[in-house]
Amino acid sequence: MARIGVSATVELVDLVVPLIGSLLFIYVVYRIGLKLMLGFSRPVPAPPPPGELRKVRLTYLCTLCGTEVRMTRSPNTAPQGPKCCMEEMELIRDHDND
Repeated sequence: MARIGVSATVELVDLVVPLIGSLLFIYVVYRIGLKLMLGFSRPVPAPPPPGELRKVRLTYLCTLCGTEVRMTRSPNTAPQGPKCCMEEMELIRDHDND
């Protein structure tokens, strides 16, 4: 059995330690990337059961910036208006009652 000298052992350690560190780093980056990608690939949630949302036709206006929003579905008959510019939008048209 041949004896390995101290300098050969030091060279071996200098080679193996960075290799193990690199492999460990690659493994950690791979696992983090895999978890991120699996998080993005979750399926879209199922739609609510039929009849849970009521069809409405309401148009709202933001009095500050002029944005108009049309609401087509709501969980109740008199929904609260959406917010824009940190204030509640004004109902300008109820198409169901025209």
